[in-house]
Amino acid sequence: MVPSKEREALQQRIAQIPDAPGVYQMMGSDGDVLYIGKAISLRNRVRSYFQDSATHHIRTEAMIERIVDVRTIVVTNEIEALILEANLIKRYQPPFNVRLRDDKRYPYLKVTNEPFPRVVFTRVVKDDGARYFGPYTNAHGLRELLDLVRLVFPLRTCREPIDGRRHRPCLQYHIKRCLAPCVGYQNEADYDATIEEVVLFLEGKQESLLARLQNEMTQSAESLNFETAARLRDRIVQVRRVTEGQKVVWKSRLDMDLIAAARSQGQACMQVFMVRGGKLIGQEHFILEGVYEQSDATLFAEFLKQFYTARTGSTPEIPGISAFAKQRIARDNEVPIPEKRHRHNPRATNAVPKEILVQIDPTERGVIEAWLSELKSQRVRVLVPQRGARAEYMRLVQKNAEQNLKAFLVHQEVQETAQARSLTEIADALELPKIPHRIECYDISNIQGTNPVSSMVVFVEGRPKKSDYRKFKIQYDRGPNDFAMMQETLRRRLRYLRRETDADVAHESVDPLTKELAKKEKFNKTPDLLLIDGGKGQLNAVAEVLEEMDMTGIPVAGLAKEHEWLYVPGQPEPIVLPPNSAGLHLIMRVRDEAHRFAVTYHRQRRAKEMTRSALDAFEGVGPVRKKRLLSAFGSVAAIRRAGVDEVAAVKGMTPALASRLKAALGG
Repeated sequence: MVPSKEREALQQRIAQIPDAPGVYQMMGSDGDVLYIGKAISLRNRVRSYFQDSATHHIRTEAMIERIVDVRTIVVTNEIEALILEANLIKRYQPPFNVRLRDDKRYPYLKVTNEPFPRVVFTRVVKDDGARYFGPYTNAHGLRELLDLVRLVFPLRTCREPIDGRRHRPCLQYHIKRCLAPCVGYQNEADYDATIEEVVLFLEGKQESLLARLQNEMTQSAESLNFETAARLRDRIVQVRRVTEGQKVVWKSRLDMDLIAAARSQGQACMQVFMVRGGKLIGQEHFILEGVYEQSDATLFAEFLKQFYTARTGSTPEIPGISAFAKQRIARDNEVPIPEKRHRHNPRATNAVPKEILVQIDPTERGVIEAWLSELKSQRVRVLVPQRGARAEYMRLVQKNAEQNLKAFLVHQEVQETAQARSLTEIADALELPKIPHRIECYDISNIQGTNPVSSMVVFVEGRPKKSDYRKFKIQYDRGPNDFAMMQETLRRRLRYLRRETDADVAHESVDPLTKELAKKEKFNKTPDLLLIDGGKGQLNAVAEVLEEMDMTGIPVAGLAKEHEWLYVPGQPEPIVLPPNSAGLHLIMRVRDEAHRFAVTYHRQRRAKEMTRSALDAFEGVGPVRKKRLLSAFGSVAAIRRAGVDEVAAVKGMTPALASRLKAALGG
C-alpha cells in the first residue's frame, strides 16, 4: 500500500498531466515500470484509474495500489503513440501489460550492412542499416535455415577485412562455400547480386529468385562460361528442393499473414502462418503473458502492435522539437531516442503483407491499419474471414495455436515441478530456514594473479536472471590469492545490503534521499543462499567477511569440484548429495554458469591487454591516431622501419609528432 504522503504527491502529479495524445508509464516504489499505455487524452485516461466511482478488474486494482508515480510522453497523434507504446513495452516488459514472453530473446537472421555483407544469427536488433528477418521462435530451426543459406549461396562467413592484403583464399573457397572476395576472386557487384538473391530467398519470393537464376544461367552458358552456369544450375536445384516442401494455400499469388489465438491459465498462444505468393513459407507461435482480464480484441491489438514492431523495427518520431530536445526527453523518461521514420522502409515493406487475417477483430483496428499502411507505403487491411476457404484455413491456424499452448503449459508444469523439487532438496540438505528462491554464486578467474576478475550470477526460482548478473574487476594486486580476491568481491557486494539494513534500522533519522538511493541500488535484494565455487578454504574466507559485516544470517555454502561435495560453515564433514539428485544438478548448473561468466570476462580483459602496444604509452597518440597508424603500417615494427615523412603523411599526424614518435620507438 502506498503511504498517504506519496499518494498526495501522486495526485498533484496527475493534476499536471496535459490533455494531449501520448504514452503514460505507471511506476512502482522500486522504480520499476508496472504498466505502459497510450491515450488520445493523457489527462483523462490517467485520471480514470484513480476515480472513486471507477470499477476495475481485481488485477488492475492490485496495480493501482502499487503506483507511486506516473510518467508521460506527449506525441503528435495516435499512430505515434501506438508505435512508442509498443517499443516501450518491448523494452521494459511491464508485469501488468500483455507482452510477448521473453521477447528480447527471440532470434533473427541478419544481413549485415557492410561491404561484402554476411548473413548471421543474432538476438539483438539494432538500427544499423542491416536487414533483419524474424523474429523466429525456434533457434535450432533458424540455425538450420542459416546452414541452408550458406550451402546454397556462396557467402563469406569470416570477419576478414576486404582490403586487398590477403593473397591466399581460405578453406571455405576450396570447398566452394565462398568465392573469396578477400583475395579479389569475386568483385563487389557480383557479391551484391548474390546478396539480393539471398534476400529474395528469405522473403519467400522463390519464384522470382528461380526466374532470375534461370536467366543468369542461360546468359552464362551463351557466353561459354560453363563453370558459372553449372554453379547456378546447382543453386537452382537446391532452391527448388526448398520450394517443393512449401504447401500451396491459395491458387492466386497472395501475400498474407493468418493469426489465431488460444487461451488458458492466464496465458495465450498466438499462432502466425506466413503466406507469400500463395504458398505457406513459415509459421511461428508466440506465448503472451499478462492476459488475465484482457478481452480477445485487446489481445489481438496488443499482439499486432508488438509483433509488427519487432518485424519492422519501427521507431516513433516526435516532430516539432529539436534533436537536442529529443535526447533530453528520452533521457528524462528513460526511453530510446526516437529516430526519424523514412517514408519507404524496405524491411517494413517485405515484413508486412497486404492482408492480415485475424480470428478476432482487434480494438483500434483503424489506427493499426493506418500505421501498417504507412510502414508498407501502400494500403494494408486487417480482416476477419467469415466463410469460405479463408475461414476454414483460419480454423487450422487456431488448432495449431491450441496444440502449441497445450504443449507449452505441460512443459511449464513439468519444469516448475522439477525446479520446486530441486530447491526443496537444497533447503533440506543445507538445513536452510526457507526455500532458496534467490541463489547467488561467485567465482574467481585469473592466470597467476594477472587480469583477475570475479563473477556473480543469480538464479531466481531455479532459473538464471541475467539482468542481475554482475562482474567485478579485482583491485587486489599482490599476486595470486583466490581467498583474498573472493573476500574483496563479497565485501563489494554485501556493502549495499549493509547500507540498506542501516537505513531500515535508522528509519526517521536517515535522510530520505539516502533511503531512496539504498532502495534503488543494484544489489538491494538479499540472497537466500550464497554459493561459492570452492571448498573449505574459499568458504572460510567468505565466512570471515560475513562475520566482519555482521551478516552471518545469510546462508552460505561451497561446492568443491573434485567430488561435487557441499561444505557449510561450522561443519567439518561435507554434505554429499546423491549423483542423481535434482538439487545437486541445480547447484552444479549455477556453479558452472558462474564459472562460464567469470572465464568469459577474464578472456575479454586478457584479449584487451594483449592488444596494447607501445603506442598506448606515447603522449599525443590517442585511439584514433593509433588506429590510423596501425591501419597504414600494420604493426609497431613497421612504423619503426618507416621514415619520418611516411609517418607524418598519416592523417592526424604532424612532422614534429612523427619525429617524436620515431625517437620514442627507437627508429
